[in-house]
Amino acid sequence: MTDVPLTLNPLFGGTGLVVAKDPDEAGTYCFPRHDQAPDGTWRSLTLAEARHARIRPVGTAETVLRDWTTSGPVRRPVPWVDPAADEPVRVRAGAVVIRDEHILLIGFEEDGQPYYEIPGGGVEDGEPLHRT
Repeated sequence: MTDVPLTLNPLFGGTGLVVAKDPDEAGTYCFPRHDQAPDGTWRSLTLAEARHARIRPVGTAETVLRDWTTSGPVRRPVPWVDPAADEPVRVRAGAVVIRDEHILLIGFEEDGQPYYEIPGGGVEDGEPLHRT
């Protein structure tokens, strides 16, 4: 195992994000690592399709989609970030609210970067997960 962080180069076919079907999980798409060659499983997603696809790793997908939405297709290597590999910091529940083809999101800025999350709340330290 190497300590060198993995990166990938997001690829775009015309106006679509190019992703590869993950053979280990039906219906899930994952970005190919930068050292992988196309093997026939790659396909292109429009921005609308990409927003609704389950793309792994989640952290990398969020970076690519945020950049694509705010400034166009990413044309640089992006860190391979999978938050599922980290221990959870806090248990959280959220609600997806959709009305008239709009989704409710909470926007904030951290370290000069815009972030969005669904509304919800979290369990505080020492608070039980379930009430009796």
